[in-house]
Amino acid sequence: MTAPPLSLDADQKRALNLLAAGNRDVLGVLAGVATRQRRSLEWHARAQQVVSGGRSQLPYFSPVLPLCTEEAHAGQIVCADGHSYVDAHMGYTSGILGHNPPAVVAALGAALGKRPGAGYFVSQQVELAELICGLVPGMERVAFLHAGADAITAAVRLCRAATRRTLIAKFEGCYHGWHEPGLVNTALTWAGRAGEGPLDQIAPELATGGVSRAAGAEFLILPYGDPLALQLIRDHAAQLAGVLLDPVPRFMMNDLAGAQVFAQQLRSVTAELGIPLICDEVVTGFRLAPGGVAEAFGLQPDLSCFGKITGGLGLPLSVVGGRADLMNRATTAGLVNDYVSQKVWISTTTAANSLSVTASLAAVRAIAQAGAGLFAPLDAQHAHLKSDVNALATRLGVPLHLDGHPRLYSMLAFSLTSPDPEGTPLPDAHNPARAYFRAFTLSNVRAARLLTLYLRLQGVYMETLPTVDLSAAHTAADVTQISVGLTEAVNRMQSHGVLA
Repeated sequence: MTAPPLSLDADQKRALNLLAAGNRDVLGVLAGVATRQRRSLEWHARAQQVVSGGRSQLPYFSPVLPLCTEEAHAGQIVCADGHSYVDAHMGYTSGILGHNPPAVVAALGAALGKRPGAGYFVSQQVELAELICGLVPGMERVAFLHAGADAITAAVRLCRAATRRTLIAKFEGCYHGWHEPGLVNTALTWAGRAGEGPLDQIAPELATGGVSRAAGAEFLILPYGDPLALQLIRDHAAQLAGVLLDPVPRFMMNDLAGAQVFAQQLRSVTAELGIPLICDEVVTGFRLAPGGVAEAFGLQPDLSCFGKITGGLGLPLSVVGGRADLMNRATTAGLVNDYVSQKVWISTTTAANSLSVTASLAAVRAIAQAGAGLFAPLDAQHAHLKSDVNALATRLGVPLHLDGHPRLYSMLAFSLTSPDPEGTPLPDAHNPARAYFRAFTLSNVRAARLLTLYLRLQGVYMETLPTVDLSAAHTAADVTQISVGLTEAVNRMQSHGVLA
């Protein structure tokens, strides 16, 4: 019996042909992946008819062959076709405890059918707030929202209300969610340019449509890791409502010590000038250490924002918290008088609903109780995998490396082509953000995207780019499968001429 045709639309076929670049061997691998996940493609075809973009959750690069996931346990997922994969994606770093951790599942199971829905005061809200304030040095008050982007937006509003100023300083190349503060000067090479102008005169650029151009003028864009940034803060101190910092941006994952030094320098300057410092801990919070960067770096920002991990089992919950005098501005008397009193309305119907706070409380409590014992095996497994990658790259003569930090963001990357093909470094080549994004050349990105698809055939799942975000639930066997699968995938890519 002849199998029905695969559910591939014209855009998918075009994208697959671009990836293959006329290489029949590569086309054969892509066809094998598509055939293996036939049911996922059928679900995607249906989604294309009713869901914007074909998926409700879009990553930085939309997947050509999205995988529809039916089950998830510990460090593995099962797709709609019944195939199991070691998951090296782990929900954009949110799953440090693994999928469906027993403590969180048990807590939710006890709450289902018993607790109220949205809009009610429950004791778990207080317990979670107390736990976070106890874990994070300097945390005096918290407020709950849904996504990390919500928390960032709330922090920005709190700072603007407290200072009665508008200008927010943020760093070039840093992403802070899908609201306005996160979508100004987010990424460099995606704009298709080799340079972004002088580091001391970075023009605000919006990364998306639908945002007022006036929003860009409300941000001062700083060069990360550069003394110029500290001087620009001094120069604009009278206008600044706050400084927004990702304490360990993705382009600093290989240099934690450098990130710590710069964050401490920034804290010193902002404290001296009386400018609130906002730390975006959506990735680092409860993951770099149980108390986040405040614990790991000895750094106490004025406000901190947490997400991802706080959403136990993916139930949305984010946190903004910090100094009591700033957070108390969120205690409102009602919308009519808030503007005059410079109070800040932080409220949405389903924030801090009983199920979300129950899941979050169980997840954060498990991290706090495990402490260093949670992170040591994860660090060791990542180190083992990195050693295997280096040995593979040396043996095959392939420019492949594993970048990143074991507890944060980690990704496999190729260096097939140089961002400076003429061999003459650009004047700003020392800037870590610009150097990082310029490495995303077309050939490097193509090889990385193909690697994720070659790995599908080895039972390893990564998103559209080959992230390696492990969890405490990944076993030694899981890590071995990633290593063995990577060896097979890279060998095949090399034999197919992809890495030439």
